[in-house]
Amino acid sequence: MLNLKGKTVMVTGAAGGIGAETARILAGLGARLVLCDRADCSALADTLRADGAEVITDAFDIRDRHRAEQFVTDQPRLDAVVANAGFCPWDDWHDPDWDDTFDDVIDINLKGVINVMRPALDRMMSQGHGKAVLVASVAGRMGGLKASPHYVAAKGGVISMTRWMAGKAAPHGVNVNAVAPGATETGMVSGSGIDAVGIPVGRLAAPEEIARPIVFLCSDGASYMSGAVLDVNGGVHVG
Repeated sequence: MLNLKGKTVMVTGAAGGIGAETARILAGLGARLVLCDRADCSALADTLRADGAEVITDAFDIRDRHRAEQFVTDQPRLDAVVANAGFCPWDDWHDPDWDDTFDDVIDINLKGVINVMRPALDRMMSQGHGKAVLVASVAGRMGGLKASPHYVAAKGGVISMTRWMAGKAAPHGVNVNAVAPGATETGMVSGSGIDAVGIPVGRLAAPEEIARPIVFLCSDGASYMSGAVLDVNGGVHVG
């Protein structure tokens, strides 16, 4: 069920944190990887290749629609996409430059997902099969623990887009689902001041604890799931 040998999976935001851990698990299950990020993914790719994985990488900004569409089009095969790239500044909406930050947060977390998913979904629908996993956030479910409103709005939009894309793609054999992680021990959370207070399980997530559900949604184990949002947040949000 979780054997991904022969499958090609694209992961955005793959350079670190949840994206890198997702890539490692996918590689261990036999997937061919297409890794992209604004940062360089070559160190991760070299590590995975040393263990026998087939990996290609590229560095670009997912806010660039033309670049994202060209990258997806250039892939010889595409069986699954993990839309993971994100940006979460820990600011205050009273900050004088907050409007500019708002635009960046929406452009990366929501519009960037659309830039990647538009060509990827069209391609997988035309071939009659595929899996897509959008990485949302508990912030988009209930406001999060400390997230600013731009991030809450963007991730709420990702959840809504998951359902819209799922309805569009399901008749064509493509499963679109999402995960909504809670606070995770990654560089994004560094400096946020989030601690275990308010998290029922008493700790932040490790990146692999978010990556495992993502990988499941890329597999045939999720063949009858469409439009689902998996809450992976240590009990912060239930329901």
